[in-house]
Amino acid sequence: MEGGSAQVRSDPRLLRTLRKVDANGFTWDTVADDILPMFERARPFSFNVDPPALTALPPGVSVGFGIDAGPAFMRVSTTHLASWKVDLETLATRALANLRERARRLDGRDVRLGQIDGIPVDLFESGDGWASTAVLLPDAVDRLFGPGPNLFIAPWRDLLIRLPAEVDLAFATWLAEELESEDPNALRLEAFEWRDGQMRCRPLLRDAVAV
Repeated sequence: MEGGSAQVRSDPRLLRTLRKVDANGFTWDTVADDILPMFERARPFSFNVDPPALTALPPGVSVGFGIDAGPAFMRVSTTHLASWKVDLETLATRALANLRERARRLDGRDVRLGQIDGIPVDLFESGDGWASTAVLLPDAVDRLFGPGPNLFIAPWRDLLIRLPAEVDLAFATWLAEELESEDPNALRLEAFEWRDGQMRCRPLLRDAVAV
């Protein structure tokens, strides 16, 4: 399980998930409503785990999946898929549908506006751990952030940052890596360019900026 620590034991969503699993078993029907797409953490686990269930989704990123249990995610592995007799396409379709349903509850008022050294730096946190994967849903990005153009970075699972489209990539890279260094579950994604209703991957300057 990935996420918080002491808070995990008392979170009502975790307790609800555990009760469902205890009553019905760890089956596809039991967990399907709580599965969300998630980006894999950059740092490897310090213990052995089953291989994650991964697939590629637009705009061309590798995506894993987790069962939402409050401040933590139960990682979906290839072993789970085999036992559920569910393929990756079915898993991804359900996860995106669940994500879209959650994203509908939020809008631009949930984006916090700010700046660093005069550069607009706007923050979105879902509170449910999925903010980074909003880039998989162009309709959600349009509702949350407007038509753009913008550049996004996603250093953490529940943090998506909007920057100006013309921002210096060195600044975007520095900001991403500064934030990634603060979270053991941090991501290590490239940037995402949002323009004309399309989301595209845009490489950061990771080799040109000290880590």
